[in-house]
Formats: sequence, C-alpha cells, structure tokens
Amino acid sequence: MTGASLCARLTVLLITYNQAEYVCKSVESILRQRLDEAFDIVVADDGSTDDTVAILQRYAGENPHVRFTFLDYSTHLGITRNYQRAFAACRSEYVAVMEGDDAWASPYKLAKQRDFLDAHWECDLCAVNYFVLDEFACRITPRVPASSGYALYGARELIAGTAAANFSTCMYRRAALANLPSGVFELHSYDWIVNICVGRSSLIGFLYEPLSVYRMHGGGAWSRLSDMEKLKSQLALIPGYDALTDGVFHAEFLALAKRLQEAIAHSQIAQLAAPVAEPLIGSLPWLMDLIPPLAVTVARLVLPPAALRYLVGRGFRGGA
Repeated sequence: MTGASLCARLTVLLITYNQAEYVCKSVESILRQRLDEAFDIVVADDGSTDDTVAILQRYAGENPHVRFTFLDYSTHLGITRNYQRAFAACRSEYVAVMEGDDAWASPYKLAKQRDFLDAHWECDLCAVNYFVLDEFACRITPRVPASSGYALYGARELIAGTAAANFSTCMYRRAALANLPSGVFELHSYDWIVNICVGRSSLIGFLYEPLSVYRMHGGGAWSRLSDMEKLKSQLALIPGYDALTDGVFHAEFLALAKRLQEAIAHSQIAQLAAPVAEPLIGSLPWLMDLIPPLAVTVARLVLPPAALRYLVGRGFRGGA
C-alpha cells in the first residue's frame, strides 16, 4: 500500500466503543489489506472509558504511511448519532465500515469490494458473506453457505430476511450515505435500516465468499440480548421504519411483523411450558419402565380373551 494521498478514493470507517479486548484484531485486519491504492482510516470512538482509543493511537503512531483521523471521543453520543457524524466526516468515493469487535477474514476484502463497485454502477452497496463467531457456543460458521460469485438484491429481500449484510461487511458509495433520509438518525437505527434505505434506490451486491468475521459476545449491543429481546426489539422498530420509508415497503414490513409476533408467541408458550416439561422429561426413564406392565393391565381390562391369547402368543408379556 502506498502512502496516503490528500484525496484517497476509499475511507475505512472504524466505529468503536469500549472494545479494547477486540480492537487490535480489527485494526490489524484493516492494516493488512492488500490494495493498490492508499486509503484513509477515520476512527469514530463513542466516548470509550477503557483503553480503546489509546490502543488505536499507538497503531496510528506505528503506521505513519496510513492517515488516521480521530473524531472527537470526549462525549458518548450513542450508536446512531455516532454513525451520523462518522458518515458525515467521510469525503472519499467509497466508505467501508468496520466495527471494533469484528475483523476482516481476507487481506483482499477491500480490493474485491472496490472492484465490484467499480464494475457495477447499478449498486451503491457491496456486502460480503461473513463468518459468525459465537463466543457463547465456541462455534464459527458462515452466515450463508460459502461459494464464489455474487447475488443482486434490494430492500425487500433485506426486510424479508433472505439477504444478509451487517456494517462490517459493507462498502458504500459515499453519495448513497449522504442521501440517507435525516430521519434515519432520529430513530434507533442499525445497519438493517441504513441498508434498506440504500436499497430503495439501488441494487445491493452480495459476494458469497466469506471475507469478514462477526463476533457474538456478551458485550455486544445486539448479541447480548436474549432471543426474546431481539424479537421484541425488531418488532418495536417496524412502525418507525415503515414511516421512514414512506410506506413503500408496508406489505413487507407487515408480513415481517406477523412472523415476529408468531415467533414471540411460540417463545412465550415454550417459556410457560418449561417448568412443567422439564420434570416430565426428567421422569421419562421411570415412565418407560412403567409402560409395559401398565399396558398389559389395560389390555386385560379392555380386550376379549381371544385377543389377549393372540398378543401373548406374539410376545406381548408383562407383569401379572
């Protein structure tokens, strides 16, 4: 990578908040990108109270050939407002996002996305497949089956959940970010609604090769929520998102709301049944031992003698 110019085509937007435990892997995966042109790194830290900023400042000092820009990190703005000022600070043609607890899985991630957007003017966003690193289960799996090639989809596929794109997998045309409706930052917004808004006026490219890693851990704003909390949180956001997009996707949001309500109802039933089901499951071995003699007793009461003789002859036996 050559020295940073005054007008790099690409900015990597590094979003951080109290991620000292993970941010070394994040920034190192950025610095190891093999790109035939310079890129800038804009750090938007949201008022971390740990060593996140100090760690990143050390990397900036050790890599003078890369231009780091640190936005004001003295105040905690909240995730939505932090993204708003971070997007506004970018001046390059393309903007790639990295969240401070994620990492990129390939040194060619930026190059492949840039080349895709250079070749596909119908797309304002290129996302990539990614590995989900579940620290709770000690498991890592691709978000969708890994393969070569790409797909094109739009906002409706994002709403339906048939397409995947979290911020750390995304590279945007800056113009698309500049055209986001201002209302998106008045709501509690994640990558989902940002990408829906981008996909309203352009296609989204999706590379099937896993080039990023999404980390699920106890400190993550989303991953620390229970399954029920995630369902309820997503359901609560739908009316605001529907209004933000002027009702264009009302049918899709309505269908999603119905699915979420059904999932919540099923989860609630499962939670209510658990105190009853668990003792029953625990007693299954005892019940299985009881069933043969019990079945014989019932059979003797309800079956005619000829039928009983037949069953005994076939090997149906039990206690007296």
